[in-house]
Amino acid sequence: MDEWFFFVTLIVVTFFFLKLVTLPPSFFKTHFKSIVILGFVLRILCFLIPPIWEDDWARYLWEGHLIRQSISPYEIPPIEFFGDSSLDQFTNAILSQVNHPEWTTIYSPFVLVYFSLFTYGFSTFLLKLSYFVFESISFLSVTDKHHAKPILLYWTCPILIKEVYVNLHFEILIVSFFWLYIQFLKQKQWKRSAFTLGMMVHTKFFAILYGAVIIPYFLLLKRRQIFLSLLSFFGSAIAGFSLFYILYLLIFPETKDFGFSNLHRFGDTFTFNQFFEPVWSFFHTINLRSFPFLFSFILLFVYVYLLLPSKNRGKRFLVLCKQYQFLFYFGYFLLTILPVYNPWYFLTLIPLISMFPSKNITPWVLIFSLQLSYLTNVRLLLPFQHFYEISTPILLLEASISITCILQYFKQLFILLYNLSNISNIASKG
Repeated sequence: MDEWFFFVTLIVVTFFFLKLVTLPPSFFKTHFKSIVILGFVLRILCFLIPPIWEDDWARYLWEGHLIRQSISPYEIPPIEFFGDSSLDQFTNAILSQVNHPEWTTIYSPFVLVYFSLFTYGFSTFLLKLSYFVFESISFLSVTDKHHAKPILLYWTCPILIKEVYVNLHFEILIVSFFWLYIQFLKQKQWKRSAFTLGMMVHTKFFAILYGAVIIPYFLLLKRRQIFLSLLSFFGSAIAGFSLFYILYLLIFPETKDFGFSNLHRFGDTFTFNQFFEPVWSFFHTINLRSFPFLFSFILLFVYVYLLLPSKNRGKRFLVLCKQYQFLFYFGYFLLTILPVYNPWYFLTLIPLISMFPSKNITPWVLIFSLQLSYLTNVRLLLPFQHFYEISTPILLLEASISITCILQYFKQLFILLYNLSNISNIASKG
């Protein structure tokens, strides 16, 4: 019952947040300190709330425990410890809550080492505290009262706060790294920014999308500098990506697979929250997921590029990409191609909304609608064939929200294309 109370509260708070998105930048400048404090208070309050309909945290604690015991989670699955008489009652209670216990880990070495350091004594409080400290440092490093709205929307996002400080999802590490990465780029500290990008990609491969953020910065360099700067940047990025693989091999030299084969098998054998599937089945076709939307999206931006005047075309195009939140939507379409649409995967897109803010709530709605995936048949007391099953009406509701938002966005792109076409026609007539 408590979980339902917290879930409904989250929905209510989310609606208030969407109203906040529509407010002018002046509001955020006026109430800057109050909103910063509110973000801190919400995070601290969530320290007291146990995970809501989520069990990934148990694996985090268990695999951190294995590392401290000098056992590699890549080698031995949790199920091997079932019935181990040497485990105490509390440890067994954690172990019994690990999902898919027959699987070894799919997390990167950095994430596993992080769990080993900040889950001592199977403490969820310590893990939350470590998230809080790291995120606060990265947030304060980029906080700017003159551009308050973007960062404060991120700081008060209820879904992010809930997924991290209630459900303990480690995607906050990527998000926190992202703000440091942006700060290093602004300071033209290329090696540090590249190393940070490498760490993000190491943590989750999807973070390679953030690499596109460097393009405007490098375009400001002189042509002679670009090649050497890119060479140095890629070298530092590879160092950041490789560091914890090397450290892990020094600790566990027998490691042969860092979970890559497991991750591939996971994608082949498991799906979750495929909300486009019932839509495609209505048309009697295979599940195309978001491929048609991704193809249309790329095609529309190709047309935008071609319709721009040739003079400074690249820079004009980058400005429009920023204005129309290209990276966010590209990331959304990529994530919805995956077999699993876990709502916390999409937390990595929140900084991309915050970087290029507008009064349009569409991107936020796309992120928030994924919370409906928590309404599985088990939780709704409906008949189910497997534990994570979601009923077709819930999937269709998610799909309807997503498609409505996508079509609304495409409408904006069509208007842009129409305006560019008119300008091009006028210019050609002289």
